[in-house]
Amino acid sequence: MSARPRARTVLIPALALLAVAAGCGSDDGGSTGEGDQIELTYWTHTHPPMTELNEQLIAEYEEANPNVNITYETIPNNDFGTKMLTSLSNGSGPDIINMDDSALRGEYIPKQLLAPIDPAAFGAESVEELEGRYVDGTLDGAKGDDGTLYGVPSEFNATAFAINTQHFADAGLDPASPPETWEDVSEYGQQLVAAGHEGFNFVYLHAGWYTQQLQTLLNETGGSILNEDGDGSALTEPESVEALQIWHDLIREDQVGNADTASREATSPFEDFASGRRSMTMIYPWAVEQIAIDNPETFENLAVVPLPQVDPANPSGRWYGYYFAVNKASEQQEEAWKFIEYMTSQSERWLSDVSFVQPLKDWEQSPAAAEIPFLDVWSQAYQQGKFDEVGPHWSEVQDAIKAAVERTVFDGQPPAESLEEASESVEQSVTS
Repeated sequence: MSARPRARTVLIPALALLAVAAGCGSDDGGSTGEGDQIELTYWTHTHPPMTELNEQLIAEYEEANPNVNITYETIPNNDFGTKMLTSLSNGSGPDIINMDDSALRGEYIPKQLLAPIDPAAFGAESVEELEGRYVDGTLDGAKGDDGTLYGVPSEFNATAFAINTQHFADAGLDPASPPETWEDVSEYGQQLVAAGHEGFNFVYLHAGWYTQQLQTLLNETGGSILNEDGDGSALTEPESVEALQIWHDLIREDQVGNADTASREATSPFEDFASGRRSMTMIYPWAVEQIAIDNPETFENLAVVPLPQVDPANPSGRWYGYYFAVNKASEQQEEAWKFIEYMTSQSERWLSDVSFVQPLKDWEQSPAAAEIPFLDVWSQAYQQGKFDEVGPHWSEVQDAIKAAVERTVFDGQPPAESLEEASESVEQSVTS
């Protein structure tokens, strides 16, 4: 994979780049340009490689459909969740959103803010036909409790682990023998610190980041944020406390990383690893391309390996995805779905240019997948992953998780006490 210049991060493309050959809602490759002008708005979070391709695809769609103008806005990542939810909740917001599965299932779908998917825009006779094009289970991240589908994936992620092979050599460690357990991460991390590097750390950004990292550990310990019925907290269960204890011990006791000095650059969440400061990190497919762009030297020393496990004999993982969806308040729902169809028809480009996996069946056999580094590791991670369980008022639940982790990691509060406080907040949120 080659490193490319950093993309623009906010502006809407002013010029169309090339005509679209097919897939814009008509058999001849798009609308004829006749009829009233259609204005669409589209919001995403900020991720430079994604922004660049979004701009290219918007320009292509606009050229093939001269009566369509798409206003594209990228929102700073730390503000993205709040701004998007607030705007849709008050009946405004963009026509097209790109949002993570936890937010969709925990906020947008229960609050009836989204339009059900239009299978005809995708050339499908039914939703079932459309679902049949995707790997089983991967559309569940955009479904309501009644099974209604509200979106299709723009990216679908599994969780693995990244190591800097040069750092391992500096510390006398063998990169071919990466850590298999979190105890190994502690042992290796301390040796890496002694060699002058930050051994390992988590990412400390918004509440969604805290929650997804803790959930990854919860999946391994057998813990959970919610109880089996989804109507109460399970954070005080021993398996849940164990997950936060792992985080606490690595950072406060073993001191393999410093939470106080960790980067807060939300546009580049893996800045500490990409800069060559950090030696080990959890990682997702999209981050590999961003590291290649941000620091080609680190990319040359990057190895993606399986995620360390509490029990390597029974490995687990975590899925998360972002989905294209349409605002229920949009007056241009039909055209919005046609544009989304074009975006998803370019799955090879999303994979080759941004390292976004769109989980169509047999995506791993595509030409673009053949060029993805560490495909075998990613394939294993996808096979052992699953979606998190979410509940109502999920943004409030995530805020409680973030506060609990910070009390433990930054203030030293014992994990059991911190999760007891969080449990009370979670109970209030999911029962209100």
